[in-house]
Amino acid sequence: MPKGKKAGRVRDKWRDKKWVVVQPPATFGTQPIGYIPVSDEEKAIGRVIECTLFDIWKTDPQQHTIKLYFQIERIEGNIAHSKFKGHEYAKEFLRSLIRRGSSLVSHVNDYTTSDGYKFRISTIAFTQRRVNTSKKQMIRRIITEVLTNEISKLTLDQFVQGVVGPKFNADLHSQTKKIIGVRHIAVRKTKLLTKSEPKKLEVEAPQQ
Repeated sequence: MPKGKKAGRVRDKWRDKKWVVVQPPATFGTQPIGYIPVSDEEKAIGRVIECTLFDIWKTDPQQHTIKLYFQIERIEGNIAHSKFKGHEYAKEFLRSLIRRGSSLVSHVNDYTTSDGYKFRISTIAFTQRRVNTSKKQMIRRIITEVLTNEISKLTLDQFVQGVVGPKFNADLHSQTKKIIGVRHIAVRKTKLLTKSEPKKLEVEAPQQ
């Protein structure tokens, strides 16, 4: 150590951190999704937390294959409140669905809920046998029609329930099987893009 200099006190950064419980939106119940250290609450806003659907609901081992993403919106005391940011199927699960002699049909489109939440939705379908381009286009067209009609009528909470639950996948399957045999079809990924602000009503000025 150089002469004339005293050793400074080493600051314990972990002691300065605050531990908070990350709470999911009410749609997912009250089960916490994480316990994280926070040194600056403002910087923690926007942080994305990942977990599986099984971590929250714990009702079906198949829920391990669904990853959920939540974004911290605000921190009150030792509770960090979050919003649904999106979900996706685990890559290992998707690879297990691949079979020889069948076709994979993927589709990506944007949809908006009735309360203004815009999501980018990726769907995937595995047919029972190989299909041509025309059939693939028909499947994509049906997917777009089903999701557009349903999502436009749903609030954010209803949309989330349809995505992580069986509803959307079941509706897609019942419609596409009318065209071609589908072994598996699902909304494999969602991502929240924007939240549109409610339109302000314009008040007309009284006529003079």
